[in-house]
Amino acid sequence: MLLLACIAACRRSAGTVAIVGGRRITVDVVAAAVAVQAGRPLAEVSPELATALAEAYLEEEVVLAASPDAADRALTGAARSARARDLLAVFCPPAPPPDDAAVAAYLTAHPELKPRGERLLLRQLILPDQPSARAAQERARRGEDFAALSRELSRAPNAATGGALGWVERGQLPPEFEAAVFPLPARAVSAPVASSAGWHVFQVVERRAGGDLDPSTLGLARGMLAAETAEVARRTCLRALAARVGIEVLADSGAPFEIRNPFEEKP
Repeated sequence: MLLLACIAACRRSAGTVAIVGGRRITVDVVAAAVAVQAGRPLAEVSPELATALAEAYLEEEVVLAASPDAADRALTGAARSARARDLLAVFCPPAPPPDDAAVAAYLTAHPELKPRGERLLLRQLILPDQPSARAAQERARRGEDFAALSRELSRAPNAATGGALGWVERGQLPPEFEAAVFPLPARAVSAPVASSAGWHVFQVVERRAGGDLDPSTLGLARGMLAAETAEVARRTCLRALAARVGIEVLADSGAPFEIRNPFEEKP
């Protein structure tokens, strides 16, 4: 009996990567899917990438196995992946965006995201020569809208959108630019500064002291937290689906790359 059981097990696992919802997933099927997803022959796909793509294939197989429409499991190629994405959005809806309290807690846990130095929110004009730069500077200092001057006069690549440079800290600009802008108060306009691109006139839109949070920092933290939360929620939901439909990943499949169970908790 023991020998018969061993023979049956060997027949069952030879060439089989996994059994998902009672269906055998063969090495050939997974290898072909990996090659298609990688866009090159399997022999040219790194083992690490092949393993990751195989895990993604098994995730799709679990989602399709959970579908109320049995025909979904017969889909192949792009139609299969698209249907799996649609089903996943139904089975595992996205987590709500993090609120302000969660973002604040995230920043506390990740102090490296907080800016440490003084920061300026800048706009710039780039003019072809010093006289035109001085004329633009005077118009800005008299109160003309800096973004409008940018659209009218500047040669900067982003002139049409107002010349915004975003938030900058010390060390992020050439020394001559820093010397011109960091002593200025908010809303002030710099004297013209020369560079190989032309003559620059800066406006300090806003100043923030070291440690103060600006919208870009908050947006970065919110985006990172949302991505991490979404991935945790997705993994949790996929594990629940896998438990529902049933999956067994076979270690002795004979695949030319490592096959891992994507639904096991990773250390």
